Amino acid sequence: MISHAAGAQTDEEIRRLNVDDLDLFRDIRAEALQMHPQTFGSPEEDEGGEPMMAAYRRWLDGMILGAFRCGSLMGVAGFYVSPDRRSQHRGNIFTVYVREEGRGKGVGDRLIKELLAHAEARVEQVHLAVLLESTAAINTYKRNGFEIFGTDPAAVRIGEATYDKYFMVRKFSR
Repeated sequence: MISHAAGAQTDEEIRRLNVDDLDLFRDIRAEALQMHPQTFGSPEEDEGGEPMMAAYRRWLDGMILGAFRCGSLMGVAGFYVSPDRRSQHRGNIFTVYVREEGRGKGVGDRLIKELLAHAEARVEQVHLAVLLESTAAINTYKRNGFEIFGTDPAAVRIGEATYDKYFMVRKFSR
């Protein structure tokens, strides 16, 4: 799964990241965590060090796409299917992030479209969670066929602030 879009002055590529991309992935995750801590974070990242790096290596063994422009990693998006036998008809999108210089240029749309193309052959539906105030992300997901089906109040707490999330789903017709 690789897509290329050649522009007059840009080379764009979306490809699956692997463990050789660990440093690039770590850097973009660090930026995401710093810029939007209410959106990103895992227990391993809270610990830092080797637990965090082990989680990143495990994630990169799965399906994480990277959007590159002129060789620079502009965005990432991950997909997984639960190992629970009773949930294997459902996929999940996670860790979607586009750097500021890539926003408004279709990077997020291309990442989601590639993930959905991968997912459609594997699952009946794809789920994700997104902060209510992430309007641009919500619009990207809606353009790609996702619908809101619920709200998770106070899903994230940072200090005294809490953040609500929408649950969204994209069903494939079979």
